[in-house]
Amino acid sequence: MSNHDTVLDYLERLPGYPFDPDVDPDFVSELQDDFPNVDILEQVKAFRWHHDGRPALHFKSLRPALRRWLASAHRHDRQPF
Repeated sequence: MSNHDTVLDYLERLPGYPFDPDVDPDFVSELQDDFPNVDILEQVKAFRWHHDGRPALHFKSLRPALRRWLASAHRHDRQPF
């Protein structure tokens, strides 16, 4: 399974995430293109657990929230490992 597919699989199982098979493949591709030095999967996991495993309770829209999280990780080179 490719990293792209692994991220998609994780998003599909993310509690409250509005997974859309027509939107999310392009969303993940865009994230990987825009943040090539960020481990997208690890950051999505960090985002999830930072919000007590239920990020959907904290945001109106999770895609922009995830994008802001990744942009911050990119700016601050905040990799979990």
